[in-house]
Amino acid sequence: MPNLVQTTSLALICGLAALSMGPAQAETAATSKPAVTQKKAEKKPEKKADEKQEVVELNDQDPAMKAAFKKAQSTLDGFLKLQAANDPNIDVESVRVRLTEGKVTEYVWIHPFEKTADGYQGKANSVPSRLKKLAIGGPVSFKREDIVDWTYYEIKARRMHGNFTTCVQLAKAPAEEVEALKKSYGLDCAKNL
Repeated sequence: MPNLVQTTSLALICGLAALSMGPAQAETAATSKPAVTQKKAEKKPEKKADEKQEVVELNDQDPAMKAAFKKAQSTLDGFLKLQAANDPNIDVESVRVRLTEGKVTEYVWIHPFEKTADGYQGKANSVPSRLKKLAIGGPVSFKREDIVDWTYYEIKARRMHGNFTTCVQLAKAPAEEVEALKKSYGLDCAKNL
């Protein structure tokens, strides 16, 4: 059974970007949001850094999502080379990984992560909603073929790269929310897909 995408509000989309960026970078990005977005944020209670973030489920049967997975895999070598270089201008290198428990599959952002002799290992950067054996910050071992997306933040350019699955989800969001996310986090899906 495919997972369903149910995300369109700016708060949830920004939360999704924050998951891939991590708490420190998300806090920096949140302080640089445009005034209109900041006003919207003031109306709602702010999430604390230690609050649990839910995994946003993906429709892995959607042709656009399958194309995003393929794009991420085809560009993965370049991302992994960049991640291994430890460039001080590159921050919050993260991968979205397909994890399975029995018949349950979920896609979880992993940050930080590192190469091992058998593949990769890292920490879950979000709270799985359907996987019972994994918690936020929990250790995750995975193979290269399990990676369905990647992202990193370029500090000097203030631009998020990759995040192909998020771009598919944003295609269903209102244009003003997409523009606010682009301004806040530097995610430009037109350049990514």
